[in-house]
Amino acid sequence: MNPTARLPLTLALTLTLVLLGACGAAGTDADPGPDPPPAPTPPPTIYVDPGIDADACDDYDPAARRCGSGEERAYRTLAAAAAAAVAGDVVALRGGTYREALRPANSGRADAPIVFRNHEGERPVLTGEALSPAIEISGRSYLVIEGLTVEGVRRWLYARDAHRNVLRGNTFRRALDPYGSSKTGLFFERAHFNRLLGNRFEDSTQDHLVLIDSDRNLVEGNVFRAADHALWAIKCGDFNVLRNNDFHNADQKIGEIYDCDGVGFDKDVTAVNATRRNLVEGNVFAYTPSSGDASPYAGIQLAAQQTLVRFNLFHDTTGPGLQMALYGGEATHNTGNRVVHNVFFRTDYAGVELSGNTRYTFGDNVFKNNVFYRSRFVANDTRWSWYTDVLDGRPVQIKTGRTDGFLFEANLIAYDGGDDPYLVVHGVTSARSAPRTVGAWQDALPGRFRGNLTAAPRFRDAEGLDFTPAPDSPLVDAGAFLTQAVGSGRGTALPVDDAGYFYDGYGLPGERGDVIQLQGSDLRARVVAIDDEANVLHLDRELDWQDGQGVAYAYAGTAPDIGGYAP
Repeated sequence: MNPTARLPLTLALTLTLVLLGACGAAGTDADPGPDPPPAPTPPPTIYVDPGIDADACDDYDPAARRCGSGEERAYRTLAAAAAAAVAGDVVALRGGTYREALRPANSGRADAPIVFRNHEGERPVLTGEALSPAIEISGRSYLVIEGLTVEGVRRWLYARDAHRNVLRGNTFRRALDPYGSSKTGLFFERAHFNRLLGNRFEDSTQDHLVLIDSDRNLVEGNVFRAADHALWAIKCGDFNVLRNNDFHNADQKIGEIYDCDGVGFDKDVTAVNATRRNLVEGNVFAYTPSSGDASPYAGIQLAAQQTLVRFNLFHDTTGPGLQMALYGGEATHNTGNRVVHNVFFRTDYAGVELSGNTRYTFGDNVFKNNVFYRSRFVANDTRWSWYTDVLDGRPVQIKTGRTDGFLFEANLIAYDGGDDPYLVVHGVTSARSAPRTVGAWQDALPGRFRGNLTAAPRFRDAEGLDFTPAPDSPLVDAGAFLTQAVGSGRGTALPVDDAGYFYDGYGLPGERGDVIQLQGSDLRARVVAIDDEANVLHLDRELDWQDGQGVAYAYAGTAPDIGGYAP
């Protein structure tokens, strides 16, 4: 209670003044410390308003949306504002229709980007089939583009030699290039350290997003829908991250990760065995359609090196969730990839397909701690008797055209439970092996299949896409450790058999490396750097390890669980 609340008014005022004076005197005796830093000055705002009468004005009133009664700078056209904006400026687009391209004339700086954004609560739309592209940021750096809608244009965006830009919270819809060029959607070439965050992409006549010869880009939290070819492609780019995106393509495949064979803006980029250390994690690959009598439409077509695919959910794809491809030109080296802790559920083909092509290089591809569950083969492609007469309706989880270059370890491979002889099938369209159970595969080829389970998994709600194991699930503590320590020691440099399972942030600003845990220990450490050639994990704290001790991502219990996708 206020101590003066029940006193007469004059006495209360007197007492209040005395108390304030006493507080002030005490404050005078104490060291007040340094002055607080001044409040940061907000960046200058340039408005773009197609409704103003003048080409430009310095007395724009944002509330009234007119010149003559305010103090802000405004331009009638997007072109004029984009030409005038310099480092540190914010360009606010008022709601309305813009039939012109956004082409910034300048780059920002690391400490002062140029921001192009929607005015709060309003929806600016860039549209018109003549826009090809609607946004051009080639040669520009440190730009932020957020809250814009691009729709009904020929092409969405070019970003050649464009670095450290951010696209955030935009909507790209209906790219209508009649020729279906790879430049139809967002086209990045030799573009590094860019970030695509929380955007929506839907309905294009080719690919939504292409990264060619582009490194260390982050694509996170986006929604991708309906592309006539692929939703996204990474070609001869390294250290890119695709994380927590929502993918669904009713028209064709979802993603591609390949080398380059005569691609790029001028068709002059060729690089073989040059697509390394990309990370695909935490994404949902929700749907691909039937291809009919053609190659199936996959969640990912992968023909790269040292790709890390982990903690993703692949479900309801009519083709394989993941297709390990091999063919001439862009797909000749499929090596060193690590596919761990994913869920492949209810496809109409198989969770994973491995190419049987023997003309090109395939090796050291490891599938560990994944869930392959409830897929059933549907012979949408009727050209092959193996599909129509043998596989149709069978519970195929893994389809392999080869018996070399891979390892499946500690995965769940199951339909309802029980070791059906069609859970893993081997063959190509013209030749195949006799059916055999997972157990028989493991006995015959222990270097290719080991420690896999075929029991009913007992998930919390698989039909509701919740793959959390129940407490009595056979998947709990049943996973394999990803790798082992080499030699005994103590320190922050941990040598391991295989560092390819781990992520150190790839040098991307704000990214952090994996938290790891050793077998039999509850101590954890974060990976701050990886020496790929020496297979050494550099950690943020000292650990003790023994030769052969297992190394995994942080886990609860006595060992990692099989699976790991978290809805």
